[in-house]
Amino acid sequence: MREEPIGPGGAGEEQDAGTTDFGHFVLMLASAALIHLGEMTDPTAKGTGKDPEQARRTIDVLTMLQAKTQGNLTPDEASLLNSLLHSLRMRYLKAVGLLQGPSGES
Repeated sequence: MREEPIGPGGAGEEQDAGTTDFGHFVLMLASAALIHLGEMTDPTAKGTGKDPEQARRTIDVLTMLQAKTQGNLTPDEASLLNSLLHSLRMRYLKAVGLLQGPSGES
């Protein structure tokens, strides 16, 4: 049984712009991983930089969330989390040189 959050956005109330649902939360973490992989510009650092170890830690957090929320997500939430994790894992492997692109480039 899935529990609704208490307060704004919970128990049938409309969510306002200040609330965060599960989908937004995992997208925020995925964006952080992409920044650490150097695939997105870090708005606070005014550029891109690579920190594969931090990207791996963020991917690990998403993996933990997947395990801890199994059976409690909507189909859309589960699908979003699965596809984000697959994409991030492939990008991580490519960033650390363990996966080559389709034409042989790293």
